[in-house]
Amino acid sequence: MLTPVYRPETGIELAVAQSVLEANGIPYFVHNAGFASLYPGLQLDLLNARTIMVPTFASEIAVELLSEYLPRGGGLRPGVERSVWHILRLLVEAICCA
Repeated sequence: MLTPVYRPETGIELAVAQSVLEANGIPYFVHNAGFASLYPGLQLDLLNARTIMVPTFASEIAVELLSEYLPRGGGLRPGVERSVWHILRLLVEAICCA
């Protein structure tokens, strides 16, 4: 059984998380690893958002390790960004995708 432990926003966060998990010998799986880069834009959880998953027995250790190296402490819900440019970008993407 796999447990989601981290949802990176950028490729750099994904690379750092993979490096940390590999260095500590924790097996992992990146859900939507290749597909997420095909369709940039709105990040929908099951369509194109990358999620790092680990076996259930290693989830606590993985979250603790990732919290030391990455912002948001390995949480699955990133902090809400509410800048004007971010809201404008979301509106433009929503109009273009609809």
